[in-house]
Amino acid sequence: MAKSIVAIAKDPSIDVMVDQVLKELGGAEKLIKKNSTVIIKPNAGHLGAPGTSINTNHELLRSVIKAVKKAGAKRVVVGEAAAIGCDTMACFESAGHAQVARDEGVELYDIKSDKDLVKVQIRDAHSDITYVMLPKLLLEAEHIINLPVFKSHASMVFSCALKNIKGVVQDKVHYEMHKTNLAMAMMDIWSVVRADLTIADLIYPAEGFGPHSAVPLDFGCVVASKDPVALDATACRMVGLDIGLVDYFEAARQRGLGTSDEKNIIVKGKTIKEVYKKMWLPYLEKFDTWPEYNIMHENSCSSCQSLVAFTMEKLKALGEYDKNKDAVIVLGAKKSIPEDIPPESLILCGNCTAKYRGRGVAVHGCPPSEPHIAWAIIDRKDQTEIGPGFRERMAAEEPIWNAYIDKIVAEKRVAEEANREKDTK
Repeated sequence: MAKSIVAIAKDPSIDVMVDQVLKELGGAEKLIKKNSTVIIKPNAGHLGAPGTSINTNHELLRSVIKAVKKAGAKRVVVGEAAAIGCDTMACFESAGHAQVARDEGVELYDIKSDKDLVKVQIRDAHSDITYVMLPKLLLEAEHIINLPVFKSHASMVFSCALKNIKGVVQDKVHYEMHKTNLAMAMMDIWSVVRADLTIADLIYPAEGFGPHSAVPLDFGCVVASKDPVALDATACRMVGLDIGLVDYFEAARQRGLGTSDEKNIIVKGKTIKEVYKKMWLPYLEKFDTWPEYNIMHENSCSSCQSLVAFTMEKLKALGEYDKNKDAVIVLGAKKSIPEDIPPESLILCGNCTAKYRGRGVAVHGCPPSEPHIAWAIIDRKDQTEIGPGFRERMAAEEPIWNAYIDKIVAEKRVAEEANREKDTK
């Protein structure tokens, strides 16, 4: 089995880092065919200004565009399908990507609005997504460059190479992916839309309670590979995240998309040890962090564990934590659930608990949408889909949530400074 190469660069200049990682992978001229069409897929799924790390660093996008054009590409297209309920072009503008595209003379492409679609069957589908309607442009391009930002993520623990390719499908498929096994559906999409190359933004990766309220961390790296699984695994090792705690690496292995095994990865450029910096990734906290709640989490996946951690902090932010301590939160496949739990207190999270629906409040999805577990606990009503009012309610809660996160971050920084002073004495 051939080993996968992952290149790591660390330098104050983004242009220098892009040049270094491309050279470690053989050089842009060998990676990009002359007179080719290249689709660059950044992360621009939500509104987020430069510096927030919600989206890919716009200057990294600029550097990659310049490198691709220098290598001889004839047509360069920056493409994205923003999250459900989000306007792709508005997200491009907010991220600074639209201005970069104008500056560099390349196209901006809203995948969601493209009507020229081709039905592509997914062979040996591991999820309920057996086919997908994909833009003809995406399928006919000679190259797809995946350009994610590494960030914490409430429903996936973290987001980087594998997660970012989810943004090549339109809203209907996005919605269907959340109804089935999202991790497996992501890998099924990868099986028909293979990016030739991933260049990941770890310049200011986002720690904390991402993806929407994350905290940029000064890390200063760019990471690249032809193998998205090897890249994600290496990035996790760079930031101190145990890949054994993240279930979608197993989903990627089952789909044969690449390797996460350190023995089968060659790291070029900087070593992991040279750039290592532990990130604050709070979504896999132990459940005794919230002792007031009965959380039945045996046999649960990392996605639902992550969402429950997000939910607990969301309840605190909204002033609902102490009001809802009667809730019994169930996630993961269960052979049985105690019969004496009142229906209004039983919160059934995810499709693994589907057979118990009717006995309590059901939160649909695999995994559920980010706010739905919290809303189920607060409203004591089933949460089934991303429907009317979803984005509006999220927007109304956002200032309260952000203020809460700012407070947590400030307290964390004070504690870190106190520890540093203690260590120097």
